[in-house]
Amino acid sequence: MTFVYKIADIVFSADIRYKYTYEMMRDYLVQDEEPEFHVEVTDADIENERELSPYDDITAPVFEFTAVYRKYIDVIMDRYDAFFFHCSAIEVDGGAVMFTAKSGTGKSTHRRLWLERYGDRVKVINDDKPVIRRIDGRFYVYGTPWKGKENFGENVRVPAKALCFLSRAEQNSIGPIDTVTIISHLLNQTVRPTDKKLMSNLLGLLDGFVRQVDCYDLRVNMNPDAPEVAYEGIKKGLKNED
Repeated sequence: MTFVYKIADIVFSADIRYKYTYEMMRDYLVQDEEPEFHVEVTDADIENERELSPYDDITAPVFEFTAVYRKYIDVIMDRYDAFFFHCSAIEVDGGAVMFTAKSGTGKSTHRRLWLERYGDRVKVINDDKPVIRRIDGRFYVYGTPWKGKENFGENVRVPAKALCFLSRAEQNSIGPIDTVTIISHLLNQTVRPTDKKLMSNLLGLLDGFVRQVDCYDLRVNMNPDAPEVAYEGIKKGLKNED
């Protein structure tokens, strides 16, 4: 069946076969809005996802859900100032704070510590793959259906405030980070198009993102006081050093 969705304020239609995909994307269904493009997942697309997967126990419905994500990415990177970013994103004090790191570093653990420390002041935007989009010169972080293993996230749009590159350390600390390192880290945590024009567009978008959003080197030991160290540093607005 064909359904219409609105993700990152972008309306599109998609042919959905499996209940799993429908349920995962339910919160993004819309009515009476005209789709800007259409997504169709074929048997070949599902088989391609199966070949890309490192796991043997994944079923076709999950592969369909992933294929919709992949096709959606291709379009928004081509037509809109938007990109996916592998991170855990939260809203605090009206702004979006993103945490990114190598797999296994503890993004989700750090996110949980923020919830424990600040309670209702914190809302999880997306715990895995939010969309970052530039609209009228300003960057926003959007929730998406692709929310990671724990399925944390909401259908919201929040102005981007800060990005923290997370690493483990014995002592909690936060400081500035140089622009070259930021861009390198960003490219490692997003989808990089093979098309030269799209890649050039992405680099320009990331450059604008770095110039507008404060970025930090955040080193944490995952103790309960780690979020407070991060929050106070972000609040002071430490500047990047080129």
